[in-house]
Amino acid sequence: MNVLIRWIVPIFLFLFLPVAFAQAPWDFLRPVAQIASQVDPLIKPIVFFLSLALMVIAFLGYKKTKSKKSLLVALAFLFFAVKWGLKVMDVFISPGNFLSDSSENVFELLIFISLFLALFKK
Repeated sequence: MNVLIRWIVPIFLFLFLPVAFAQAPWDFLRPVAQIASQVDPLIKPIVFFLSLALMVIAFLGYKKTKSKKSLLVALAFLFFAVKWGLKVMDVFISPGNFLSDSSENVFELLIFISLFLALFKK
């Protein structure tokens, strides 16, 4: 009996305990997600204007240094500003999901490519 308890109980717990927790592993995040969805129309314009400001600062830095690295960083912030501008228009102008997840992924890929090239540019 001791061998049975020593081996079967840990195996049982290992196999079936995660199933109990997997029923709703993200339930503790539901209140945070609800608050985030309520303040979403306020946050999107803030992020858009911050990205515009960073884009302008990056382009001014490029004008001053004429460095290709700073141009690529400015380009990344331009893509970021365009993406968030479209998201703001989606909230306030269009009634639905104008900018799909796949469209956002294209913008994020362009941002990552620009930043990657800026990091490894000589």
